[in-house]
Amino acid sequence: MSVQSTVKVNKTLQQKLDKANGNIEEAIKDQLEHIANYAVAISPVDTGAYVESFSMIPAGQGGGRMKSRSARDLSVKKGEVNRETFASEARENLYGDINKFNLETSDKITLINRSTHARDVEDTYGYGVFAKVRNKFG
Repeated sequence: MSVQSTVKVNKTLQQKLDKANGNIEEAIKDQLEHIANYAVAISPVDTGAYVESFSMIPAGQGGGRMKSRSARDLSVKKGEVNRETFASEARENLYGDINKFNLETSDKITLINRSTHARDVEDTYGYGVFAKVRNKFG
């Protein structure tokens, strides 16, 4: 003979669970925005191609933004444009990526930079942007 008990989850408990899940998702998105802000803040900016080539994508998914400095006319170093112009665009792009995520199905997120000179910025010029992001956020 079996024994069983059926428990009804009342609406108040379900509402609390839903609110907790919403709070967790918001905290994750806040952390991703913090990572985005940091990556943009520590990135070198001249033509904006590098900083505007950042993307956040679900791990394993291909693609992401790719900008080329050879196609850019304005330069921060030449005083033709303000650094914040490019940095602001980069942040907005990353925030848009973050807001598209379905965190129930995306358990890993990748920060990627597909600019044509990303490897040079990271290694050859010694900025180590991704190394710094990994050191700070793991």
